Amino acid sequence: MQFTYNLSKTIMQKETISLILILCILIYPISALAQKQNSAPDSKEVINRISKELGLNDTQKSKVEAILDNEKKKVEAVFNEERKKLQQIQEVTRTNLQAVLTPEQMEKLDKKMREQSSKNNPQKK
Repeated sequence: MQFTYNLSKTIMQKETISLILILCILIYPISALAQKQNSAPDSKEVINRISKELGLNDTQKSKVEAILDNEKKKVEAVFNEERKKLQQIQEVTRTNLQAVLTPEQMEKLDKKMREQSSKNNPQKK
């Protein structure tokens, strides 16, 4: 009976860690996308390129610039809000995990997550 309980507990722990890693892998691309948004090309370069490609006159160029600036602010606001939501989810997940895992297991999980983050985001090294 004790063997069965320990085996079930071990299997559940492995499944939990696998689920956590999958969640981290799923959440990471969203945060990476938000970070990439911050490193977008200079808006003046984009406006100049669009202006040349479309043959915009000065009035059109200034109106397009205003539209794109407004859109950029809206997009940044959405990304910032989503980043906050993701951080809240990650904090709750971490707290819940700390209630289940031993400190050694949390340390291993943290290490795995840092390794995964380094693989997916090499410029942070």
